[in-house]
Amino acid sequence: MYWGAVMFLFYKNYFQTVSMQDQQEFSQQKFVHNNFRILFLAVFLTIEQAYYGFFVRENGSLIQKIHLLTALVMLTYAMASLYIQKRKPVCSARIFQIYEVSFGFYGFFIAAMRVLLIQNDMFRLPTIFIAVFYGFAVIFYFNPFESFIVYSVTSVSVILFLPIFQPTLTVSSYVEDTVANAMIAWIASFINYYKYVKEFINQKIIETNNQELKAKTEQIQKMNEKLTEFSIKDGLTNIYNRRKLNEVLKYEYNRAKNDNKGLSVMLLDLDRFKSVNDTYGHNVGDKVLIEIADLLKRNVRNRDTVGRWGGEEFLIICPETNINQALDLSEKLRKRIEKHKFQEINCRTSSFGVSIYKKGDAIEDIIKRADEGLYKAKENGRNRVEISI
Repeated sequence: MYWGAVMFLFYKNYFQTVSMQDQQEFSQQKFVHNNFRILFLAVFLTIEQAYYGFFVRENGSLIQKIHLLTALVMLTYAMASLYIQKRKPVCSARIFQIYEVSFGFYGFFIAAMRVLLIQNDMFRLPTIFIAVFYGFAVIFYFNPFESFIVYSVTSVSVILFLPIFQPTLTVSSYVEDTVANAMIAWIASFINYYKYVKEFINQKIIETNNQELKAKTEQIQKMNEKLTEFSIKDGLTNIYNRRKLNEVLKYEYNRAKNDNKGLSVMLLDLDRFKSVNDTYGHNVGDKVLIEIADLLKRNVRNRDTVGRWGGEEFLIICPETNINQALDLSEKLRKRIEKHKFQEINCRTSSFGVSIYKKGDAIEDIIKRADEGLYKAKENGRNRVEISI
């Protein structure tokens, strides 16, 4: 009972099986592995069999013909494997199995012929045949059923035909040897195959874990991007908030101060916006702010930064901009707002306060003058641009 449980756990943990969804990929990967070895062996056997056929065996003998035929067959396998290696055609698992097993059978056929036909002391016992047994087991990956069929058919064939070709051999001298080595080789092939299966499954687990990790990393990255966006964007208008505007303003202020670059700032709001909220409600007021934000974004230059400064006030930071350029842009925006028909309240006007960086200014000085300009625009009748120097 104890040993049965141990064997069950050993089999369950070591001899794992590939899941149904991975069967096709496993078959293709196994075939690529086997095909590369078929290509190598086919080239080697083509040269070896041609050498034996032309230079070693007696002309016209049966063994010479077998060598030359084998060289031709191996050359065909070599060309087929090279084609597969280069083109990587998509084949069914059944075609893979037939191709692999056919090469295995022919490899054993070569060994069997040398055992059966060569009459000398070196090949009295099926030494070359046994060597092929173990080579087949460790070089290729065949599932236990495939390897069992190959080993069984070839072993039985040798046992049946060896007495005919070499009648001087004692039955026990090759039957026990052939069967024992066939069983050991099959077990080696069995273990080798499931070792490959286990490596494939572990690789799939690693790939799955990596994909999950990548997905989670991307998810975290997207969440971080959203959090970053939330931290710098105004929740209503989806333009920069005051925090981000202060960052941009500090950066452009340092550029203007250190690199002698111009800097202009515009502060604006919608005239009599309080009456919009009082008359139409805050929902309509919010829609108006969203429309203004969108209008400003579409009409400023690429290098300009638009943001919501607070309430109904918007700030526009214009780097490398002198006073005349700032006034022109302000007038352009004022006219666009004046002509714009809002969805709920039709047309409205706006007022602008403009200031520029002057040597010795602090950031607060620039903002203060822009605010003074906006106040002056309101005092002078609204719907206008005022500059505060």
